Amino acid sequence: MTDDETLLLLSAYADGELSPGEVLAMDRRLAADPDARAMAERLRDLSGTLRATLAGPPAPESLRARVIEQIGFFDPPQSHNRLGGPLGSRLGSWLESWSGTWRGSWQALAATLLLGLVGGAGLGGGAVYLDRPGGAPDTGEVVLAGHLRGLAAPQPFDVASSDRHVVKPWFNGRTTIAPEAPDLSDKGFPLVGGRVDIVGGTPVPTLVYRRDRHVISVTVIPAADGPAAGEERRDGSTIERWRLGDLTYWAVSDLNRRDLRTFVDLFQSRTGGPPG
Repeated sequence: MTDDETLLLLSAYADGELSPGEVLAMDRRLAADPDARAMAERLRDLSGTLRATLAGPPAPESLRARVIEQIGFFDPPQSHNRLGGPLGSRLGSWLESWSGTWRGSWQALAATLLLGLVGGAGLGGGAVYLDRPGGAPDTGEVVLAGHLRGLAAPQPFDVASSDRHVVKPWFNGRTTIAPEAPDLSDKGFPLVGGRVDIVGGTPVPTLVYRRDRHVISVTVIPAADGPAAGEERRDGSTIERWRLGDLTYWAVSDLNRRDLRTFVDLFQSRTGGPPG
């Protein structure tokens, strides 16, 4: 796992965004990894420094309304929209005192936090994006991040079942999409469960399959403008994308490309035909 991925997971851990299983996994990792534990302590120190230094009136109600309408998150009470005067110098000096492996990543995190605070939106459950000029990752990055979080957890699913008649209804009430979950066990790709991921601030369903020891995540989102189908490699994982009707499917795995392509072809044949 890369330094940035560790940073994202620790940020989600500190913000209470991980599932109970992921929290237990992170607790075990921190107990066994002194570097990660030190990093978590620094994150808590940073959070405390920001809380102690921030001052100013709450963000205007009009700004909160726009944030809620556009993103779908509710800001927590006591959020602030202005930096106190001493914050820049205090935080800058504090960061300058750091050295070692995590220096660059922590400076990126601090910059992200400052930009978010200046913008005036205390979004509580929002993700931290470190490396895109627009401030948010593209859909492929978000889908890949959900897959990697699943791999980091004790189990890559929220509901464990090989029965599509259990997995599909489980999404009802949790997401606005309840995708078909074809049984591909006869071809060596058994369904093992499902989970809910967040894409664009919206809960979306992810089906989880296996091929031997490899996990395949299939995330389903409403179709958007842009390329309907394609394949790409990111960070050692292959991402296959295709469209069926008004939905776009994203399959992610570290499986070799040939086997993942076989999986996608089988999935498409049992859910409505070739990609659109």
